[in-house]
Amino acid sequence: MPSPKAPSEKLIARRAAKVVLNHAALDEISRAAVDGFFEFAKSILTSADVPDATPYGEGLIDHGGAIAYVGKQLVASYAMNPGDPTVKKPRGAKLGPGVVVIAGYGFPARFQEAGTIHQPARPFLTPELMQQQPDAGGYIQKAMIKHKVISVRRAAARAAEAAGPIGAA
Repeated sequence: MPSPKAPSEKLIARRAAKVVLNHAALDEISRAAVDGFFEFAKSILTSADVPDATPYGEGLIDHGGAIAYVGKQLVASYAMNPGDPTVKKPRGAKLGPGVVVIAGYGFPARFQEAGTIHQPARPFLTPELMQQQPDAGGYIQKAMIKHKVISVRRAAARAAEAAGPIGAA
């Protein structure tokens, strides 16, 4: 019987394999993901039922926009008002080592969306976001196919697998 203090041959660790990270592939995945999220944000902005009643909704329809960042680099910008194509990052937005997409409307929109002590909340972006949320994966999948991160054939196979076998209840 072997001594309990002597290490077993099975317990001796093997040399760890060296893992090399493919940064180019990760960068391509990040670019594809930000494109998908950005198209999703644009879809929400353009299909939201924006109030235009005075005094709080006046001008909101023209002052919506979206911006997208990978890390701290601006990669996409969309303004609903073609006369003013600039969309600025909100001061409170924190950018880090990932994908950030920000979409919304101008200054008085937050009072419509969240309400104040003098008026109740009348959300218009949140209901649209909740309605379109199940479709978000489709936007990202299309962007992945466009950037050739995933092939059309593999995407179709995944969709068929997710749908389940034919005739299953």
